[in-house]
Amino acid sequence: MAVENYKCKTCSAPATFDIKLQKWRCDYCESTFEKEDLESSLASDETIETEEGPDNDSAQLNEYRCTACGAEILTEGNTAATFCIYCQNPSVIKSRFEGKFKPRYLIPFKITMADAKKMYLQWIKKRIFAPSEFRIKGKVEKIRGLYAPYWLFNCHAAGYIEGEGRNSSSHTSGNYRITETKHYYIKRSGVSDYDKVPVDGSENLPDEIMQGIEPFNYNEIRDFSMQYMSGYLAEKYDVDSEKAKGALYPRVQGFLRKTLEGSGARYGSTTISTTNVNLSDIKVAYAMFPIYILTNIYKGKKHRLMINGQTGKIYGEAPFSVMRCLVFTVVMFVSLGLIIAAGATVLHVI
Repeated sequence: MAVENYKCKTCSAPATFDIKLQKWRCDYCESTFEKEDLESSLASDETIETEEGPDNDSAQLNEYRCTACGAEILTEGNTAATFCIYCQNPSVIKSRFEGKFKPRYLIPFKITMADAKKMYLQWIKKRIFAPSEFRIKGKVEKIRGLYAPYWLFNCHAAGYIEGEGRNSSSHTSGNYRITETKHYYIKRSGVSDYDKVPVDGSENLPDEIMQGIEPFNYNEIRDFSMQYMSGYLAEKYDVDSEKAKGALYPRVQGFLRKTLEGSGARYGSTTISTTNVNLSDIKVAYAMFPIYILTNIYKGKKHRLMINGQTGKIYGEAPFSVMRCLVFTVVMFVSLGLIIAAGATVLHVI
């Protein structure tokens, strides 16, 4: 089975997806092409059986397995990674991709690598207690674009909530301030349909961070095509759709609960004691969404930052440097002391 290689129709050099142009561009002769233009330039038209993907687009991927953390990174052709994007270990070994794999949907990158680096520098600049080495150019250069695996669920949700609502009012009687609180029993029920609820399909990508860079704009979702992956890495899922359902339930439960809490009468405060939500008509599709990822290691702990490659939303972790905190505190005290001393001198002169 062969790999699909996308070549310039003018000079036969490699063609990669240009984020700003939203077209494929040859770096050699600078020709640009639409997706349809490249379909006839594939190095091989051999197909493979795929899962949950459209029938008109087939490809074989190569797998790179990190010897340190075991992450499986997929990329087109014979590209070799210089370090693992998750643990920064340099010993990433290329091997043939095993098994059958094909997403149904894809959202292309819209944020360029240059923009992602600027976003990171602006983000880390606000973390004044982050270690100084997190600001050096070498760290920024290790940001990588990655197509991350997602499961998209459609489902019907029906449920109810029970709890207590409270309204309080206060008035003055003589020398006393009296507060009266009325308690109300709450029970609300409802149904809702949800479309393309995302659940990430990777053990290596923390759910909290992945949810932190949501939402993606589904108006720009497209049928999966290997052409969009040219020049980028992609990770295959290691959380299958059945296991991903375990994360779907609490997400949808939270969505419906929030909707029900916001309906009906308003109370000064509420306490929800019971939430019951049942899902039905569950359908799932596999997708690849664009992210930028940077893994920094500080004192043996990994700190990850991710940027939504479509919208630019950023979410991550920054370590706390005790030394920078001490230096900042000393500088503040010295500055405050100088200000007080200057003020005292002025008063003395007056």
